[in-house]
Amino acid sequence: MTLRLNGSTSGYTEIDAPAVAGSNTLVLPTGNGTARQTMMTDGAGALSFANDAGALYYRLNADLVGANVTTAQSVFGVGVTLAASTVYQFDLHVLLTKTAGATSHTVSFGFGGTATLNNIIYGGAANWSGATYANGIISTPQSFDSTTAAAVVASSAIANAGSSWRGYFRGTVSINAGGTFIPQYTLSAAPGGAYSTVAGSYIRFVPIGAAGSNSSQGTWS
Repeated sequence: MTLRLNGSTSGYTEIDAPAVAGSNTLVLPTGNGTARQTMMTDGAGALSFANDAGALYYRLNADLVGANVTTAQSVFGVGVTLAASTVYQFDLHVLLTKTAGATSHTVSFGFGGTATLNNIIYGGAANWSGATYANGIISTPQSFDSTTAAAVVASSAIANAGSSWRGYFRGTVSINAGGTFIPQYTLSAAPGGAYSTVAGSYIRFVPIGAAGSNSSQGTWS
């Protein structure tokens, strides 16, 4: 049997059942969802809107100048909105550099925003140098791991006018209440000159499952 909805002036949209339909009821969600969401089933016929499996990606096309302050600063100048009850895998590559200000300070890294978390784990490498960034090796590499969104110190003291900091991290985060999620850096003292996030720095999030249970793709036993 076919359900046909005629256009107000011409044409139609048609919904058709399979030839051997069995007995099946699909319950549509209320509202229209939000941009980039798709409709999914709970396996029992109830449909709902959820974020699609596409990656959420942000890359700077030009250097982003920060501020000479000790408060948390957004790495990219923006935050992403993450959905409630969803687990995401994420990775990011961030390069900060400055050319002025020799007051000793450390660089901390973390996440802010309005989303509340069930848990988070991420890690990788944090490197820094008492020199303005140039292509090649940044000195003082150090492994970095964190199980909190709060800012964690990710350098030793830096006291050079020209200095650079690099973070390359991967991890997962389980979102409780949806909201914004903002990668941030915090300086322990105002250096006397602002860092810039270098063009090409990026962050990517991929939804991998529902929060509240182990997340998996594929068949595991």
